[in-house]
Amino acid sequence: MPTTTPLIAFGWTNPALLGWLAVAVAPLLIHLLSRRRYRRTEWAAMRFLVAAMRESRRRLRLEHLLLLLVRTLIIVLLVLAVADPYVQSSALFFTGGGERTHRVFVLDGSYSMAYTIDGESRFGRAKELIAKIVRAAPRGDAFSLVLMAQPPRGVVDTPALEPAEFLRELETVVRTDGTADLPGTLEQVESTLSAARRAQPGLRRCEVYFLTDLCRVGWLPELSSAAGGRFVRRARELDRSASLTVIDLGQPGAENVAITRLETVGSPATLTQPVELSATIHNFGTRNREGYPVELFVDARRVGRRQIDLPAGKSRSVSFTHRFDRPGEQVVEARIEEDRLTVDDRRWLIAPVHPATQVLCIDGRPGGPAGGATAYLTTALAAAEGPGQSAAIDAAAVPEGALRELDLSRYDCVFLCDVAQVTSGEAKMLGDYVRAGGGLVFFLGERVVADRYDRELFDNEPLLPARLRGVIDQRVAGIDPLDYAHPIVEPFRGRERAGLLTTPVEKYFKLELPDETAARVVLATLSGDPLIVEQPVGRGGVVLVATSADTTWTLMPLWPSYVPLVRQLVAHAAAGRAARHNRLVGETLDGEPADGTADDTARIRLPDGREAALPVRHEDGARRWSFDATERSGLYTVEFGGPDPTASRFAVNVDTVESDLEKLGEARLRDEVWPGVAFDYRTTWSESTAASPEPTAHRGQPARMLLHGVLALLLVETFLAWRFGHHDPRTANHDNGVMQR
Repeated sequence: MPTTTPLIAFGWTNPALLGWLAVAVAPLLIHLLSRRRYRRTEWAAMRFLVAAMRESRRRLRLEHLLLLLVRTLIIVLLVLAVADPYVQSSALFFTGGGERTHRVFVLDGSYSMAYTIDGESRFGRAKELIAKIVRAAPRGDAFSLVLMAQPPRGVVDTPALEPAEFLRELETVVRTDGTADLPGTLEQVESTLSAARRAQPGLRRCEVYFLTDLCRVGWLPELSSAAGGRFVRRARELDRSASLTVIDLGQPGAENVAITRLETVGSPATLTQPVELSATIHNFGTRNREGYPVELFVDARRVGRRQIDLPAGKSRSVSFTHRFDRPGEQVVEARIEEDRLTVDDRRWLIAPVHPATQVLCIDGRPGGPAGGATAYLTTALAAAEGPGQSAAIDAAAVPEGALRELDLSRYDCVFLCDVAQVTSGEAKMLGDYVRAGGGLVFFLGERVVADRYDRELFDNEPLLPARLRGVIDQRVAGIDPLDYAHPIVEPFRGRERAGLLTTPVEKYFKLELPDETAARVVLATLSGDPLIVEQPVGRGGVVLVATSADTTWTLMPLWPSYVPLVRQLVAHAAAGRAARHNRLVGETLDGEPADGTADDTARIRLPDGREAALPVRHEDGARRWSFDATERSGLYTVEFGGPDPTASRFAVNVDTVESDLEKLGEARLRDEVWPGVAFDYRTTWSESTAASPEPTAHRGQPARMLLHGVLALLLVETFLAWRFGHHDPRTANHDNGVMQR
């Protein structure tokens, strides 16, 4: 037997509070208990008093009953308001009679919505459903559109009263290659509704539709307890001001394979030696993939192909070796077999290739008996990899006094070896260099003034990952590699004969790391004192070595592990130079025009071939540009004119957290995301379902009406009490010429 949806139903959010209605009898009890008790006393003037009371008794009784009724109603309405009544009704019932509706569509624009079924993406399907709802809406309704992205944005903020106008805007909307910000989206929806109430007060009813695949990553955000509380409160406030509908376009068990990393391994890419390129592939699905093809391209030319086995839910890395034949910004691309989500099947890398890695060594003891504090270091860095090969690193040594005169941007990595102290200007210079992507390595020694280091390089310009807490003049018993967990020492795993763990260290500074820090200990003594500590700073990195770079405090330079160790320091610290050209979707691209380009406007070419003007700003005597509309993955090219035209390329890749297509079901959505929030859950929409919609709870409005009634009755009660006070029986009797005793 077919079921019918009732036009209207009634209920209570907090029915248990209705028990407080018993308090409504309190005014009646007070009235009964406070009635005057009379004693019969015969006296001569009694007949006059009785005659006067007969005249006013009926009026006084009516006044008392009216006050009693008002006070009882105040209690009843207050209890009913706290119990929060709601009306659950058919949308047809409420939209009838000419009531206009404001429909806000929240369109999931994250890249998981690019997943295709039968040639149609989830995003395309969502746009079709929005168009259907708009075309079926009654005349006079208004429409708004919010794109759920990172960050979210209002596509149609001002309510559109013409469906054709709204549909034209809808047609132009494209998804992003980024993730979704659900808390920010709710804030945007709240702002859209508030603006609509001010601009169109006639739109009394609000409906919010979420068209999404309910991807777990976007819909179950990791929030702090405070942020989580604000998120749930905002959702409940939205529930009170509008009816909510979630249209789920996701498919359970969706399979996906993605390239999650593409990077160079070891030293920065140079022309002197082959470079190792590593691609990491992750199988987000539930079935194993055997013989899965992975291809590598350099400047659009395929240079390698591998096949790997991918267990379900696991990652595998595949390595390629390539030798670049020309300097400059080389485009490296990894590709895998296309699946239903093609956005994460390609990944790009801009590899800056130089004739050699440029390293600057600042010597705090130049010209000493052993050649200075940097003598062993520059020799180790400049050594060739093998017979007949050119050196991959070009290391130059200068005294510490020359630091302020140098252009550090020319160098991939800078070493400070036993430099006594740095000025505040030099500290700022080093900080700017590191934040822009440079690598900075400190070797300490006997000339180092610990207090100046702490003040200038830890407090004022936070570069050092640890404070210097005095010199330990005691030979260490051995070195702890900490399970070779850090990338700097990971290549030494299984190569104990290199002597890293037996390196003699006679003196070192005791390093004190702060409680909350991003710094990591690379090597430590067996007693637990850190020997090498590193931390990221901006786009670059800083490494602090607690001992010297020469033999004054340690015999490390004479050990076989010295050359590979210092080269690993260079590789790790200088990695940020390439990071400037490799960003994630939504991150800002920036830089400085090359010398010889005088134009104040550049051009940027986007992955889809479109171009846009790029203004150049003047800041602190320098020229800089920035671009933050990186919503699509791919290659971005910035071109500068002038007498010496140049171009700079950038790779923007997806954040592959969105590649995990696990979705939330209705139960988890109600229990974990929006507990206590009333919403209608659907997997599709059609005119037939719209004609007989599910009942929608309208909360908040009845309670507000009841509270307004309470306020009105309080004013009435105050007025009546004041008005009736002028007719107190004692006053009335006095006015009638009767004196009470």
